[in-house]
Amino acid sequence: MMEMPDPRVLPVRQLTLPTARSGDPKVTLWLIGPAGLSGVPEDLWDDLDAGEREQANRFRRAQDRTLFALTRGILRNLLGRVTGIAPANIVFAQGPHGKPYLAGARGPHFNASHSGAWALVGFSDERPIGVDIELIRATEDELELARSFFSDAEYRYLSGLDAAARQQSFYKIWTCKEAVLKAFGAGISEHLKNFSVEPTPHGFQVRPERDCFSVSFASVIAAPVEVPEGYAGSYALA
Repeated sequence: MMEMPDPRVLPVRQLTLPTARSGDPKVTLWLIGPAGLSGVPEDLWDDLDAGEREQANRFRRAQDRTLFALTRGILRNLLGRVTGIAPANIVFAQGPHGKPYLAGARGPHFNASHSGAWALVGFSDERPIGVDIELIRATEDELELARSFFSDAEYRYLSGLDAAARQQSFYKIWTCKEAVLKAFGAGISEHLKNFSVEPTPHGFQVRPERDCFSVSFASVIAAPVEVPEGYAGSYALA
């Protein structure tokens, strides 16, 4: 098994998941960050391929460049630990909507998301996984966004909440919807209205709407993730 660079000097930690039900697939989540202005450790930067370095350098803000490079470098090291492939030798391919997967090698399903100063990485042994983390921005237009992009049921749910609860619930729903669609490898913009998410005390209820793009929604598992204050996060299994 490959060794990951010393975790004492890397901004990454494994998260504790909500109590799993008997028979649930194994899921591992990692939180990366906060990304500062100090740059990326040289060994992680060297693990990136030319395309990843070019993509990192396209970010205008130093924090965004750092977070992207940290996320991809740590993802490579995590995958190296479970596949036995040197991180720099891992090759990614992309699905029709840009979801990465391992090319020419066996390994876990995985997904990554980054926003603000933090990133989320998820692994699943058995089922396709999607993760999403979002910086909560005080826009005060959550209802208008929900009217445009969410299902009617989600819009009605948010309409019944006060402003503070609405903002929190909006981002919980948003991250869950993105995580679900990323788990399926589906396009985000064209399928947001295809299903409804309702936050509950125990996680999420995910229900397909009429003409939903997939018949597999009955088996979707989705749950919120404990992320830093000011952020929302979720993972989902297709």
